[in-house]
Amino acid sequence: MSNIRIAYFDIAKFVAMMMVILGHFGVPDINRFVFSFHVPLFFLISGYFFKPNKNTWSLVKLKARQLLIPYLLVMFSVIFIYIFDVTINGNSIKTISHGIVDYLIGYAYGSGYIDNVCGHSIQIVGPIWFCLALFFDFIWLNLILKTKRPFVWTIVVFTIGYISSKYIWLPLSLQSSFTALLFFYLGYLANKYNIFWKNYSLPHIFPLLCIWGIGLSYGSQFLIVQNESVFLLSDIIVALAACYLVILYCKWYEKEFKSAQIMAFLGKYTIVMLCLHSIDVNIMPWNEYFKTPNTSGNIILLKILITFIKFLFPIFGAIIVSKSTTLKKLFALKY
Repeated sequence: MSNIRIAYFDIAKFVAMMMVILGHFGVPDINRFVFSFHVPLFFLISGYFFKPNKNTWSLVKLKARQLLIPYLLVMFSVIFIYIFDVTINGNSIKTISHGIVDYLIGYAYGSGYIDNVCGHSIQIVGPIWFCLALFFDFIWLNLILKTKRPFVWTIVVFTIGYISSKYIWLPLSLQSSFTALLFFYLGYLANKYNIFWKNYSLPHIFPLLCIWGIGLSYGSQFLIVQNESVFLLSDIIVALAACYLVILYCKWYEKEFKSAQIMAFLGKYTIVMLCLHSIDVNIMPWNEYFKTPNTSGNIILLKILITFIKFLFPIFGAIIVSKSTTLKKLFALKY
C-alpha cells in the first residue's frame, strides 16, 4: 500500500500546508482552529508512508538528500536575500558580516521558534525546522521498530523530548523530533492496520467531531515546534481526532470534486511550498502589516493583497518546480 500514491493523502498534505501558511498570519481566532492539528497531520501522513530499512545508514543518506538539502537551500536563499537587501540599503561590511554569522549560527542550531538558548539570542529558522525533525524521526522509528516494544520506546522518547524542553532547547529541533515521533509512529500503525481504508459511518465519526469541538472550545494546541501544549494528553487526543477527520474529509472530497485533482497535484510538492514559505517568513515582515489597525480602505486592500501573495507564492513556486526536471532533481522529487 505504501508504494502507491494515494490522492487523498496528497490533498491532506496540501490542506496542512495551507494551514501552516494561515497559521503564520498571527490571527488568534484562526490559530485556534489551525493549531489544533496542522503540524501533527504532516507527521502522521509521513509516518503512514514510512518503510523500515534494514540498513539505517542507507535510510540516513536517502532522507538527508530529501530533507536536509531543502533545509540548506532555504538557508542559502535567506542569506543571499539578506545580503542583497542590506547591501542596497548601504549597510557596512561589518554589519553585513555580523548578520551572515547570525544566520549561519541560527541555521546550524536549527530552532524553529525558540530564540533564546541559555541566555544567548539566536536566529530562528522558521517553518523549515520541520525538515530537521522529520529527518530524525525517520531514523528514530527505524531504530525503534527493531526493538520488542516500539510503542513503549516511542512513549519514552516523547516524554524525554517534552520534559527536557522545559529546561533547555537542544539544537537541530531534536526535542521536536522526539515529541513528533508519537504522531509519526501512529501514522505508521495506521498503514499497518489499514485504518484509513475502512469506511466509517456517522456514529463512528460523531464522537471524533465532539472531541475536536471540545478541543476548539478551550483552545487545544500541541505546538511541536516548541513542545508547548494547553493540556498535554487531551491536546494529543484532539490532534489525533482532528487529523483523522481531515484525512477522511479529503478522502470524501477526492470522490466528489474535480478540484481535488489540483489539490492532489500540489500536495505532491509540499516540500517545495514549505521551503518557499520558510524563505517568505524569514525575509518579509508581513505580520507587521497585519498588526496595523484597519483605519482606511487602503490598509484593508493591502492586507488582502498580502494574503494572496503569501498563498500564491509557494503555489506558483511548486508549479514551476513541477515543470523543471532539474529543479525536481534538486528537491529529490521523482514524479
